[in-house]
Amino acid sequence: MRTLIIDNYSPNSPQIEALYNIIRDVTVHTVEVKSYTTIHSAEDVKMYDIFILSGSQHILSDSEVFESYAIEAHLVREIKKPVLGICHGHQLLAMAYGENVISTGTMLDGYYMIRRLSDDKIFDGLGEKFLVRESHKEIIENLPSDFILLADSPNCQIEVMKHAQLPVYGVQFHPERFDDKHPAGSVILDNFFKLASLYV
Repeated sequence: MRTLIIDNYSPNSPQIEALYNIIRDVTVHTVEVKSYTTIHSAEDVKMYDIFILSGSQHILSDSEVFESYAIEAHLVREIKKPVLGICHGHQLLAMAYGENVISTGTMLDGYYMIRRLSDDKIFDGLGEKFLVRESHKEIIENLPSDFILLADSPNCQIEVMKHAQLPVYGVQFHPERFDDKHPAGSVILDNFFKLASLYV
């Protein structure tokens, strides 16, 4: 089983190395990283089984920025394999399925409480409410029609979503940024890879 992290950050961002190290520890299988700028067609990613769409400093509500991610957005709809979109990746999922990303006007950064709205397996081991690390100033405006809302918060109406038919998840927060006092992100990553393995 091969996992591809699509690096949406600016070149040489330290965040991608941190994400890689966490994902490598979560799964015993091969993990690789490719910049979104190096992916030009489905041929470039066909050998991978699971996809992680990373966060980014780039602002998707800027139409010119979104254009630079258009190929990735197209592939997300085509690959039909397990996908986890994180923050920017979550927003890119929504845009790939025809919805808008909007600015909140302020940067949200820190641990915040979110509320689960379903018993989806992605939440196994977690309570109804739990703390996760947020770091964003954009959110999805509306839930894509092909998706189910799984969690919300006072700061964001779409914290976690899942495709209705495919093993495709988006989380507005950063599950890879967890610690001993705030372990929910680690639990969600573990659960995602368990779910993904059922489809590979």
